[in-house]
Amino acid sequence: MKVTIEFPLERYNRLRNKCDESSPEFSVLMNGCIDRRPKGNDFERFIEILCDKKQAEALLDLATRICPEAVPAIKRALKFPSDH
Repeated sequence: MKVTIEFPLERYNRLRNKCDESSPEFSVLMNGCIDRRPKGNDFERFIEILCDKKQAEALLDLATRICPEAVPAIKRALKFPSDH
């Protein structure tokens, strides 16, 4: 099963910067795509990561330990899987 995790750019950067570059989770994070959506008169930038459920669960475990503010986005993705 595939999941799509959407991180606001700031949260994504915090998680990525705290992640060990040699870890499999770092590789998953680096496969994200930058996107943007309208927000008021401006745009909000976010990172969209398409991964399998096991990878998302590993990211959730990592985020729980090193970057709790990233946890809600991952939990939301696991609750509502993609149809990719």
